[in-house]
Amino acid sequence: MLHTRLGQLLLDAGCVTSVQLREALTRQQETRQPLGQILCERRVISEETLLKFLGQQYGLATAHPFPTDVSPQIANFVPEAWARQHMAVPVNQVGRRLTVALADPANLHVLDEVRFRTGLQVVPVIALEADIRQCVQALYQGQDGNRRDGSSTPANTPDDPASAPVSFHSSETGFRVHTVDSILQSEEMTSLLDKASSSLRYAQPEAGAEALVEEESPVARLVQTILDRAAGTGVSDVHLEPCESAVRVRFRLDGVLHTAMTYSLGLRNAVISRLKILSHLDIAERRLPQDGRLTLELGSQRTIDVRLSVLPSLHGEKAVLRLLNRAGQLVDLPALGLDANDAETFLAALERPHGMILVTGPTGSGKTTTLYSALQVLNTPDVNIVTVEDPVEYHFTGLTQVQIKEEIGLGFAQILRAFLRQDPDIMMVGEVRDLETAQIAIRAALTGHRVLSTLHTHDAVRAVTRLLDMGVDPFMVASSVSVIVAQRLVRRICPDCPRPDDRFSREQLRELGFTDAETPALVPVRGQGCTTCHGTGYKGRIGLFEVLPISERFRSRTLERQTADQLKQQALADGLKTIRRSGLDKIKQGLTTIEEVVSVSTED
Repeated sequence: MLHTRLGQLLLDAGCVTSVQLREALTRQQETRQPLGQILCERRVISEETLLKFLGQQYGLATAHPFPTDVSPQIANFVPEAWARQHMAVPVNQVGRRLTVALADPANLHVLDEVRFRTGLQVVPVIALEADIRQCVQALYQGQDGNRRDGSSTPANTPDDPASAPVSFHSSETGFRVHTVDSILQSEEMTSLLDKASSSLRYAQPEAGAEALVEEESPVARLVQTILDRAAGTGVSDVHLEPCESAVRVRFRLDGVLHTAMTYSLGLRNAVISRLKILSHLDIAERRLPQDGRLTLELGSQRTIDVRLSVLPSLHGEKAVLRLLNRAGQLVDLPALGLDANDAETFLAALERPHGMILVTGPTGSGKTTTLYSALQVLNTPDVNIVTVEDPVEYHFTGLTQVQIKEEIGLGFAQILRAFLRQDPDIMMVGEVRDLETAQIAIRAALTGHRVLSTLHTHDAVRAVTRLLDMGVDPFMVASSVSVIVAQRLVRRICPDCPRPDDRFSREQLRELGFTDAETPALVPVRGQGCTTCHGTGYKGRIGLFEVLPISERFRSRTLERQTADQLKQQALADGLKTIRRSGLDKIKQGLTTIEEVVSVSTED
């Protein structure tokens, strides 16, 4: 980017004399100030002249005169404290290109950080520092929840804002929708980062920091603050990802990853070491993956279990933390998203004294939550409920929960055999992974037990063919399975900022699966974005369900080993409502958006 030295450019253009340049260079050696700043302070050149020649030196466009029509929504991309600290501010967005005005074009790490935060292509332009200050003043003054000192409202308050960096939908009101990094970007966090960096003798990637992560050290407080704010915001996962120039922190909120902050590579090893200490892992081992657990106390009433996974990568160790509420996610079946008919079918299967209930879907589709909601219905003092899980994610009173330990030979099959000697009424198997586990679970269902389990299949019908492919006899599948539930999770529209979504024509709605009778009166809805939903337009998630009761005709086709397509035809003839149809009903009810439904039901 750098073409010719600034002093030489000014000298060649006759803007400075050799004496003036020599004096300014001497001053620069003494103060380490930028040469252009010294020349402006001495009134040798004007700021406008400096800007022009900086553009020539770095081969960049200049923002002079500075744009006066910067949209208030552009403030969503970076917090005020960051903009003031780095003298850089976004000024325009066109598609995936974000134009950023900065006073010092030599600060390339600033551009890298904006790319991290937004995921957009960054186009730098050079601007006067005074213009940038004025722009920041205009963009952030009076913004709701964002104080003039650059800090945000505390993360544990009801009005705490957090959102994806590129989400902004509030042009009608001029309301400031805070980004996810407003959870972490505050005066307190900036101070913590500065103290943590200065507490290390060398702020370099290879610096040993193991001895500097005691309980009261700045690094320890930094880690605790990140975890506390993540848990207080309802984040499910925290990713600490080292890259070539910085470490990126991302939060998974309602199933979607958002960039929350970045910090310098000098803190990388110290932060990972602190997490390893909390999880009782080997801080000296950096070549192999490690897994551990730690406990996060949020006041006297709430405890969060945290699973830590550390993975060596090209630029250092990456850490992923899964936050698990120890109290469990006790959700009633109707709140999951089951409609009245499907809920009745599911409950009828639960009330049978024996039989297998299967819940299917990809990883992260909410299968475990559905099983626990079912167990909540069944959990009465007169039954013995045992579960085998990998791992045990939520702790529940009244259940005997066992975690598998493959390293000592304690797998699903071994634990299931032990369960049968424990006089169980109801057994929950975290996942049917192999033929041995499937056979034991099915035999238990055939001999008077209620068995609940999960499979990784795309729809309900393929759960049957998966069991047959494992080697289970068709008569055992047909005789044991009572109901199969396939599910997906979609984000729920925020109840505080819904608005009509008029982007889709009637023809497009029909292509999605709506009938001609439905489209005339159908008005899809989407979230506008507000502090309640952290600017994303979504708040929480809801399930889309495909509930398949096993009819006699379906059993007959199973015994004949018919294909998945043939079984699907029979299921549809029996009245099966597909996941896509379940999603269309949620759209009609104003619960989710078309984009969410399409993203999880393309196969339908």
